[in-house]
Amino acid sequence: MARLYKEYPGIQNKPKHRSGRPAMHTQALTPNGSNGTLRQRHCGWTLSELMIALALMAILAALAIPGYQTQQRQAKRADARQALQQIQLEQARWRGQHEQHTDQLINLGWTSDRSAQGHYQIAIEEASSTGYTLKATPLGHQAQDTACAPMRLQLVDSALVVLSSGTDLQADPGRCWRP
Repeated sequence: MARLYKEYPGIQNKPKHRSGRPAMHTQALTPNGSNGTLRQRHCGWTLSELMIALALMAILAALAIPGYQTQQRQAKRADARQALQQIQLEQARWRGQHEQHTDQLINLGWTSDRSAQGHYQIAIEEASSTGYTLKATPLGHQAQDTACAPMRLQLVDSALVVLSSGTDLQADPGRCWRP
């Protein structure tokens, strides 16, 4: 630092330490080109650099968040699948002891009409001696999953199980039953 002050005599009011040498906390000065001028070395970010970084983060978030939300909705469909398949087992047990399937969840031991994680409302739409229709309607944020609202499980003629979703009663166009 002492040499820097001697090479560039235009610097005024040089801070000194008690020992007579320049103070160590002064800003570093570097030569700027061949004309002998000095410039300060800056540490940190400029406003434009911060704005570019912020814009890049916003673009990445705009791309990532919808994909993340879609994955969350697909993962929560497992809650409906599990609930409907559990009721299917309980209906088989019920039918083994009664003349027809039940249309009441309470008869199957369910104290609530919500799925285990609470993302779906479960209902038995119809029940007879040869079959039944179970329906899972999404609740809360899961209601945005319009491709799979509602999910259904039907037992037809005591032998055929139909897994459906959305507006189609006989198929699963949104592939909602796929794990």
